[in-house]
Amino acid sequence: MRIAGIAATLPSRVVTNQDVLELIEHHSKDTFNGDLPRTLRTIGRLLEKSGFKKRHWLAEGEHPIELMKATFDRALQQAGIDKEEIDLLIYTGVARGFVEPANSCFVAHSLGLRCRNFDVLDACMGWITSMDIVNDKMKAGSVKKAAIVNMEFNVIDGGPIFPKNFSLESKEDFSYKLPSFSIGEAIAVTLLDNENPTNFNFSFINRPDWSDLCTVSLPGWESFCEPSQKIESTGGQFQFSSDGAALHKQGLHEIVKVFHDAGLTPNDMDWVFTHTSSSEQWTNYGDIVGVAKKIFHTSHETGNIATASIPVGLAQAQEQGLLKKQQSCLGWQGSAGMSFSTMHFQF
Repeated sequence: MRIAGIAATLPSRVVTNQDVLELIEHHSKDTFNGDLPRTLRTIGRLLEKSGFKKRHWLAEGEHPIELMKATFDRALQQAGIDKEEIDLLIYTGVARGFVEPANSCFVAHSLGLRCRNFDVLDACMGWITSMDIVNDKMKAGSVKKAAIVNMEFNVIDGGPIFPKNFSLESKEDFSYKLPSFSIGEAIAVTLLDNENPTNFNFSFINRPDWSDLCTVSLPGWESFCEPSQKIESTGGQFQFSSDGAALHKQGLHEIVKVFHDAGLTPNDMDWVFTHTSSSEQWTNYGDIVGVAKKIFHTSHETGNIATASIPVGLAQAQEQGLLKKQQSCLGWQGSAGMSFSTMHFQF
């Protein structure tokens, strides 16, 4: 499998950490019990420490589906293929407009495609999981050209993050709401062909016993899992709840282990692309295995863009002339669920 074309788009509204703090202040001034200015200063310090400077959100008049179509056209031009050649489309964003049917149906329709299409929903791991599926299908000979589309627009008014998570009642709230303040928005389109069938190698570790550390639950969620006091107390129906500190602390061993399980050494790669959950934490992980200086960080500009983290990084590195064809790359991901992976390939 080969990445034939990859393109990314960030919406035009730039939102700084100060802008986020002002939104929290606005939505918490009538609900917060305690010293709000002090709590805001703490949030600001934590965002800075994690490496976040700004993120991009939709500006007034911008429409995700239109941005996606323009991004798809750029990827298509780069790949030098006709869209009629695509025989599989996967939609893998955490953000979505539909539970039924697959969101991919509406993406395919907007692009004028009638190929096989479906969604892959695997939290922030969605893009790598989709890449693994396409890789297997191409090896089996059932797919020749495929598209993966990420549309991460999770700060839409009335969604699982905004404005409910920007309204604090006490300083204890930000233990599970803090990751909400780092969220950015983005689109990525990845076009793949079946050249070089042995190019990609994947390694995965799953820890479903930690699955309640990061959730967006739906009405009736209680019927679909073991009892969870954490979800009951911090999330509830359709609210993003994420214990970011626990995710990074508990995931440390698995993040390092999945790297070593892949049989990799620092000399095996030119570039490393990671989740945008925290550049500080990923630099720490990189130091442990010896690849910190090879990580291409984007979160200082993009915020946490969930499934789009690695493809946006690849697209930006290519646009900046840093990532060249035939260079060796590592996709290194941790995700709610919890799941951990590496994806080693030549670009």
